[in-house]
Amino acid sequence: MTLHELDSAGALSAFLSSNAHSLVCFSATWCGPCKASKPQLEALAAQYSADSTTDVACGIIYEHVLGDEIQSYKIRAFPTYVLFNQTAEAGRISGVNFDGIKALVAQHCKSHDFGQGASLGG
Repeated sequence: MTLHELDSAGALSAFLSSNAHSLVCFSATWCGPCKASKPQLEALAAQYSADSTTDVACGIIYEHVLGDEIQSYKIRAFPTYVLFNQTAEAGRISGVNFDGIKALVAQHCKSHDFGQGASLGG
């Protein structure tokens, strides 16, 4: 997966519903830190896509797309990164803090490989 550009409130809702874990960047086209950090977000999305031990889809949506609906997500600053388990918020990071984002994703989205287990005979 790559970074999904979400172009409507409906697209955001569908994105959240169709993924077990979603990291969504709430951004603004006029926001300097948002623009500057987007390449790093794209790289992180590509990294998570290639990593079979991390189950998270990454998306970005802009404030002008959501309009007044952005208030329902309690966004107070840009960028704000929100991690969702389906449609429920699992955590958020306000501002550009990729170490914090990685820690949040690791806490909630790592799949566990328990190996083959032991044979009990038979």
